[in-house]
Amino acid sequence: MGLLERLAEAAQRQHEEADLPEWLLADILEIAGAPECYLRREELIEMLLRQVEAFDSYAGAGCFGDSVSAASIEATLKELRGGD
Repeated sequence: MGLLERLAEAAQRQHEEADLPEWLLADILEIAGAPECYLRREELIEMLLRQVEAFDSYAGAGCFGDSVSAASIEATLKELRGGD
């Protein structure tokens, strides 16, 4: 399974199991579905995958220090798209 396929699978799983917001899921699936646009951004895609896998809707609250917030994922998505 390729990197973008793993990203799509992880995002769908986190949406179902950890309440990854629908708007983030849609953005991630859009990126995963356009390999021609993002193949040269492999390092950022790998980082995004790690973030999605570590997503927690309660990140930043209490003792969830290793979790990743929606805002962190959104920032990586913005960087992937060139800061738009």
